[in-house]
Amino acid sequence: MTAAASALVTTSHRRDALPAHEATLLRLRNDVNLRAVRAGHGPSVLLLHGYGESLVSWRAIFDRLAQTAEVVALDLRGFGLSSKPDSGYDTETLARDVLEALSQLQMDRAVLVGHSLGGAVASAAALLAPDRVRALVLIAPAVVSAPGVIPDQSSREAAIERVRAAIAHYEALRTRFSPPHDPAWLAEPSSALTYIPGDDPAYRASLAAVLREFDFAYLTPERRQQLRIPVLLIWGSYDQLFPISGGRMLEATLPRARLVEVARAWHRPHIERPDTVATVITQFVRSLH
Repeated sequence: MTAAASALVTTSHRRDALPAHEATLLRLRNDVNLRAVRAGHGPSVLLLHGYGESLVSWRAIFDRLAQTAEVVALDLRGFGLSSKPDSGYDTETLARDVLEALSQLQMDRAVLVGHSLGGAVASAAALLAPDRVRALVLIAPAVVSAPGVIPDQSSREAAIERVRAAIAHYEALRTRFSPPHDPAWLAEPSSALTYIPGDDPAYRASLAAVLREFDFAYLTPERRQQLRIPVLLIWGSYDQLFPISGGRMLEATLPRARLVEVARAWHRPHIERPDTVATVITQFVRSLH
C-alpha cells in the first residue's frame, strides 16, 4: 500500500470512529433535568463548569482523570442542555441540584471539582452536606466577590440590569463559537445536536437570572471556617477576572487549603494548561485517605 493510500485509510477510520462517551439525563425534582457524562473507575469525582459554559469545557482533562477515577461531568441547571427554569439560580439551589445528582449517580462521597461559578456551587454543596463531599478542587472559584465587570449594589439598579443584560447577550453569542456539543467525543441524540443555546430565549433568561440570584461572595469568613475538608485551589497566574490574590487569601483562611499557581494561564487553566491541571488533580485525589 502506498503512503497516500495508507493515510486515506487511517483518515477514514478516524472519521468513522464512534464517540468515546454518551450523554445521559439525570431527572431531578421539580422537572429539572441535568445532562451528564460518566466514565472510569475508582474514587468518585464530579466536575462542575463555570458561568456560560457546559460539561464540554472539561473535555481536555476528563479522559485523563477517568484513567484513575470514576468521573462525572454535568451541565448545571440553566446551562448546556440541562433544564432552564425561570428561577432557582441561587447558590444553594444549584448546590442542592448537585447533591441530588450525586444520589442518583450513587456516588456516596465525591471529590467536587468546580471552576469559577461551579467552584462556588461545589463549596455550597460541601457546606450543606459535609458527609457527601470528600474534598474540593476549586479552579479560580467565584466565591469571594463578583467579577469587576458587574457593578456593586451601590450602583443604580437600572445600570446593574444593563450590565447583566450585556453579559448575558455576550455569553449567548459565545455558544455559536463554542457550542455545548462535541460529536467526536460525546454521543447525543440528533435532536440534541441541533440545539444551540444562543438561539434559545430560555438560555438568555437563565444567564440573566444567574447574575441576579447567584451569590458571588458566598464563601464568607464564617463559612470558610466551617469548610474543614481538604481543598485544592488551582489558579492561573494571569487570571484577570478573579486575580490570584484571591487564591492566596483563600489558602491563608481556609483550614485545609493548598494553592497551586498555573503559570501562563488565565481564567480557564483546565483548558489552557490541561496536562498540568489533570496531573495536579489526579495527584490530589490519590493523596486523600
